Amino acid sequence: MDALEVIVTRAREGDAEAFGILVRRFQDMAVGYGYSILDDFQLAEDAAQEAFFEAYRTLAKLREPVAFAGWFRRIVFKQCDRITRRRVVATVPLETDVVSGFPGRRSAWREGGSRTDDERKAEVFEAVRQLPEHERSAMTLFYIGGYSMDEVATFLEVPVSTVKGRLHSARERLRTMIVDTVADDLRDRRPSRNESFATTVVNLLKAARAGDIERVKTLLEADPRLLVARDPMGNTALIIAVNSGHAALADLLFDAGVEPGLHEAAAIGDSHRVRAALERDPSQLDTDSPEGFTPLALAAHFGHLEVMRQLIDRGADLNRVATHHLAVTPLHAALFGRQVDAALLLIERGADVTRARGGSGWKRAGWTALHYAAGMGFSTLVQPLLDRGADPTRADEEGKTPIDVAIDANHPDIVDVLRSRGVR
Repeated sequence: MDALEVIVTRAREGDAEAFGILVRRFQDMAVGYGYSILDDFQLAEDAAQEAFFEAYRTLAKLREPVAFAGWFRRIVFKQCDRITRRRVVATVPLETDVVSGFPGRRSAWREGGSRTDDERKAEVFEAVRQLPEHERSAMTLFYIGGYSMDEVATFLEVPVSTVKGRLHSARERLRTMIVDTVADDLRDRRPSRNESFATTVVNLLKAARAGDIERVKTLLEADPRLLVARDPMGNTALIIAVNSGHAALADLLFDAGVEPGLHEAAAIGDSHRVRAALERDPSQLDTDSPEGFTPLALAAHFGHLEVMRQLIDRGADLNRVATHHLAVTPLHAALFGRQVDAALLLIERGADVTRARGGSGWKRAGWTALHYAAGMGFSTLVQPLLDRGADPTRADEEGKTPIDVAIDANHPDIVDVLRSRGVR
């Protein structure tokens, strides 16, 4: 396994520092590729940052760490496409000067016949925009961060010979003088010149978990887009603040403009917002969050009983399996969150206690609710689960039954209950 695979594997396992390394390694690539599509560096940085947020949330879905570069490029493309679709194109009057920005269609010659550096660069970038997109992206990536042709080829998922051909064709179109000017300007604009681009992707959630109000406030003032930052399980700063008991931090986030949707409202136990969201659109009841969890699963995971009852009374599916790689039901989510009362509520309301969770290759893959109770020492749940048909002989992905798990976790009281039911 090469160095990149090791870093991706660590990041996929939740190592925030490893993900920070990935951000630093690919930030110039992401912005360069975004610029080749959007023709705007600010929008390209917006797309890149949103792409890093999405990659952080969904990294568990990447089965092969070696494929990270191409997988991430597709995420950047999706964010660029989203921006393109919502973008309002401003019309620049023909008489408007082009010195301060990217060019319109007028000539960049000044009345005296000489050109300023800004005007010359504007003319060059107009020429770059006329390149075919595949040539434009190859050239931008090659020059913006000093990436090798091999790295560009891996990111674009094409052979190195194809990258060489595209660069040669682009040079022929633009001529050497224009290429040199573009290369200088792209290097000046690369985000790695500013370390904050990388660190802000992961710092907000750390500060929220610690309840560091001043740090959160500083980060949000610097970049309001962090209000929507999420970790791989979908936890936002607001969710972390509320469920960690940091009420003052939650108030700060609300004051900063956070507007929770249905899933986030369920995760923080806000029954009023949950009710309002469902009254506006009842079809949301069993929808999945971006990470793949229903409102009921989120409320159960954090133990918000009032919201759970509200959702169940409206007909929420007690047994809906998350589209997240872990493939958990609301009952699994409650148990994973160590919310015994939430689990009891689901059991009492008729949740299927026989289902095993997914997540092949992950810790606890194949666990049923009884495995969770046995492994986490929830002795009060064992009898209710058995009474409702839980199978004490069912094995998980490692071949372990609930009694094996209870023995490993040193819960002799649960071992005794299971043995009293004839389990050996």
